Amino acid sequence: MKNRVVRLGAIVGIGLLIMPVVGTALGSDKPMTGDRVIREAQEAVTATKDYTIHQKDAFQRKVQTELDEMQVRITQLRGQVNHASAEARTDIHKAIVELEKKKDLANKKAEDIHSATASSWEQVKSKTSAAMDDLRGSLNRTLSHLP
Repeated sequence: MKNRVVRLGAIVGIGLLIMPVVGTALGSDKPMTGDRVIREAQEAVTATKDYTIHQKDAFQRKVQTELDEMQVRITQLRGQVNHASAEARTDIHKAIVELEKKKDLANKKAEDIHSATASSWEQVKSKTSAAMDDLRGSLNRTLSHLP
């Protein structure tokens, strides 16, 4: 274990000694220093976080807009219940209950977007997209079976 730490320290030390040479060799006006490397790494991390936040916000708005549209369509379905036959009413009621459950699940997944970290973002996005696809598919199937 101590041997690994010594080797790691040697590698880091050599890297820090070589960086100014590499920076100058690459035509940089300023030599590459440890502080500059740290600053550039911090800037890269900040840029990545900002990009992830932007992606999350855009995706959140898109999902929320679609959820709002789905709610309007479900409300329209409720209005069609009154004009349907007794048999169709039962089917429409069942479909509405199922759609509401799927909409609630998709809404819960959309709420998870706010708390997603950079490392969990892709997984949250994937699960939210899957819930939205399921809701969208169920709504389209329900609408296609109506007179």
